[in-house]
Amino acid sequence: MLCSGMVIEFGQDGYPEMKPFERYGWRGCWRCEHCLAVCPVGAISIFDKKPENSLLPPPAEMGDYMERLVVNRRSCRRYLDKNVDPKITSQIISAMAAAPTGGNCGWTEYTIIDDKERVKQIWNVAYSDMESAAKQHIYTSSFSDFYYTKMKQSEKTVRKDDLLFCGAPHLFIAHEKCTGKWTEDSKVNCNIATAYFELLANAFGLGTIIMSYSADVLQELSPKARAMLDIPQDHYMNLIVGFGYSEIEYARGVQKEKGNKVHRYMQEKK
Repeated sequence: MLCSGMVIEFGQDGYPEMKPFERYGWRGCWRCEHCLAVCPVGAISIFDKKPENSLLPPPAEMGDYMERLVVNRRSCRRYLDKNVDPKITSQIISAMAAAPTGGNCGWTEYTIIDDKERVKQIWNVAYSDMESAAKQHIYTSSFSDFYYTKMKQSEKTVRKDDLLFCGAPHLFIAHEKCTGKWTEDSKVNCNIATAYFELLANAFGLGTIIMSYSADVLQELSPKARAMLDIPQDHYMNLIVGFGYSEIEYARGVQKEKGNKVHRYMQEKK
């Protein structure tokens, strides 16, 4: 049996049934829906979910497509000044429900600002606070005079007059309340969600950039701008994904190599 909660067993009639359990999680069902997914004839429905409404597994060639997706993704720092089709964003958000979380808790929350005018409002406040602090040589904990000066120089070229959000018309932020012994798990959940969203957005033809500096600015220099996100103060918020239609099209992927940084233990040939 593949039931991770070990609450499904075969009854006397030979059909699977769920045993009584104390509560969801470690003491019972994990709500993983593996039982619905594994049945080859689609005979199991659970939590009002029917097998006929599930997406089918990807085709065999998906590995090749995923390889191309990963190799061709890059940080986009120049975007078209237009909103993404909301149908695309909604489809990505729907798929994000399946992003893995520790213990299948599903506590991670997503804040998506897919209105470029709202992003500009947040940008105006945060950028002003950032500039005012820089004039006093006050920066985020990750920056200094040197790094800030280099970033300002890049605004004239790659960053299109915006070192904060890189001109991205939309923002995605995964955040979660961090409490007790599960604090580190919560942080990992957010980082995994960030990676999943970024890849999904690329798969739908969007440009993306994962930003830590802008998150630091909102956390450390611009509390008013952070409040505009309506994210609770006790939520972990470390990475922001900027996304939108890329201004630049690339013809091919890059050819990076890890060399001696890969440690691989292969089966010995007999």
